Amino acid sequence: MGHSNKTRLALLAAVLTTIVVLALSLLLPGPIGLWAGILIGANGIAVLFARHVVHRREQAELRKAMEEQRAAKTAEPVAEQPVATSEPEQPTHVQYPVSAVPLPSSEVDYRFLFSATVCWRQTSPKTAVPHASPGDLAVHWILTRARELTVLEKPEDYRVVQHRLAVALGTALAEPYGHVVAWAVDVSLAMSDEDAKRLDRLAEMRKHERMWEQERRIEIAMRRYLSEDVFKDTGSAVIWWVSRHTDQIEESVQMIGHLAQLTAAANSKEIPGPDLLRAIQASENGRHINGSAQDL
Repeated sequence: MGHSNKTRLALLAAVLTTIVVLALSLLLPGPIGLWAGILIGANGIAVLFARHVVHRREQAELRKAMEEQRAAKTAEPVAEQPVATSEPEQPTHVQYPVSAVPLPSSEVDYRFLFSATVCWRQTSPKTAVPHASPGDLAVHWILTRARELTVLEKPEDYRVVQHRLAVALGTALAEPYGHVVAWAVDVSLAMSDEDAKRLDRLAEMRKHERMWEQERRIEIAMRRYLSEDVFKDTGSAVIWWVSRHTDQIEESVQMIGHLAQLTAAANSKEIPGPDLLRAIQASENGRHINGSAQDL
């Protein structure tokens, strides 16, 4: 603690002593000279006590600083040794190409042709019972995983299935016995040329079949319309003709006989003979003439 701090502490002690003495003089009346002497003596004692306290504190701090310096000089620095962090080396993998391996599709008669590069590594070199042919085991594991996916897919979708296989087989998985971990890259899926041509031909045939079925449905609807509505009877046939030839009334009258024949044929009835047709035609003509005369 510095000299200014000592002075401030001494002044603080003198002020507090003065306050205490003045308070006592008010409570205990007496001669002023007596209280003045008490005040001077008390202030002196307070100042000396404050300086003694400050001195003791300074000595304690000085001894503490000297002990710390002595300890720092005698202590030998210990060099920190870097901790060796040796990461376990990842075991290297082996690559084995496979080409045009048949895999089943959802259609019994069509197979995919699977090609890829099979990558594998042994799970542990200290396996108690190592496999005699880990490479074949890795290939078998990849083909098993691929077969589980392709057997559900349509053969004509082989281009889309190829990408699904690449995603599924790109994950390194351990085979069930735990000997190897395998995955596949450069995955390719194809169909034989003959099967591809057959699939294209079948696709064309399905398109034609759907078109023929649609045309057939339209034809059936038209036949039902003609037999049940248009040629239900001669009157319906005449109305149908007139509705389509509203500007040909004279020709419509002349078509009655032909429409009667068509109606009879459409309903598997006896077709009217020529005499009956002429009678029908004359009757219709007479009606037409009388109707025209009445209009005049």
